[in-house]
Amino acid sequence: MIDQKKNPNSNSNLITIDKNSNVPLFGLDFLGVLDRATNVLEVKPITICNLHCKYCFVSAGDYERNFSIEKDYLVEWIKKAIDLKNCEDIEIHLAAYGEVLLYDELNELISDLRKISQIKTISMQSNGLLLNNKNINELEKAGLDRLNISLNSMDKEECADYCGVKKYNLEHLLKVFDLVLQSKIELLIAPVWFKGINDKGVLDVVKFVKNQEEKGYTWPKMRLGIQNYLTYRTGRKIKKARMREFIYFYKLLQKMEKEYKIKLKLGPKDFNIHKTIAIFPPVRLGDIKNVEIIMKGRWKNEYIAIFEEIWAVKVLSKEKIPIKKGIKVKFIKSSLRGNLLTAVPTR
Repeated sequence: MIDQKKNPNSNSNLITIDKNSNVPLFGLDFLGVLDRATNVLEVKPITICNLHCKYCFVSAGDYERNFSIEKDYLVEWIKKAIDLKNCEDIEIHLAAYGEVLLYDELNELISDLRKISQIKTISMQSNGLLLNNKNINELEKAGLDRLNISLNSMDKEECADYCGVKKYNLEHLLKVFDLVLQSKIELLIAPVWFKGINDKGVLDVVKFVKNQEEKGYTWPKMRLGIQNYLTYRTGRKIKKARMREFIYFYKLLQKMEKEYKIKLKLGPKDFNIHKTIAIFPPVRLGDIKNVEIIMKGRWKNEYIAIFEEIWAVKVLSKEKIPIKKGIKVKFIKSSLRGNLLTAVPTR
């Protein structure tokens, strides 16, 4: 069944994906289970968000249609992914194209995942503003291991500007950090560094984390993961902010590490990430195949199709495509290192 109800956080409909919807959960970048040939599976259960960040690379909050996956159906597909990967130290990273705390079945999802023996770590990324003592306790009880929370400045006015809101409750978020640190959940603070824009803001966040370290909250209980600002064709962009070359970015982090005696350069080994069997689709770039269009996607020109039963395909078309119809498409995205499929109609 595809259930549509009015989404309280945007002007678009919230479409619930369940077993009867016939939507596979492999293949889409914005929904389902994403594998990048490591022991980490990215899980994307929902697309709505409580913010409208100016730097959001997926433009969350602007979609014409939003999606949420029914919990049991999502767990079923996560189990399929784990079986295919044949790995005994899986990390599930809840990384929604939006804010995962808006997912109604979040605690139940984490509890169910905690029962799967191959899953050793459950992490989640959030803007943190919807957290409070009650739901932090619930997440801890459900079995969440780590919270990655974004914070781009220690100035609430700057934070509000970056996040596209009139008011940003920085004081509340700092209290949230204290609550998380007092729980069993690890905390990773993840600012995005906009070159020439929030240089001081990022430095203030570094000093804040350093101060917390001096209080006894050290690695891995508390970590700092500064992100390099990148722009994408379909994402929103901060005016006047420029991207840095990664070589230069890491040199800056290395310099700050020495100055403030704090770990800033994070890599796969810091999170026990390693290569594994990849879940990859049976098509290559440029292949032409038949698919079945089953519904419209997030955008006006975006459709969701089925390919060989277990694959969803994002089909992009400026012309209207009839739903429930088989069409021939050309794949413009397909990779052995990522189970994502994007295609365009062809004759």
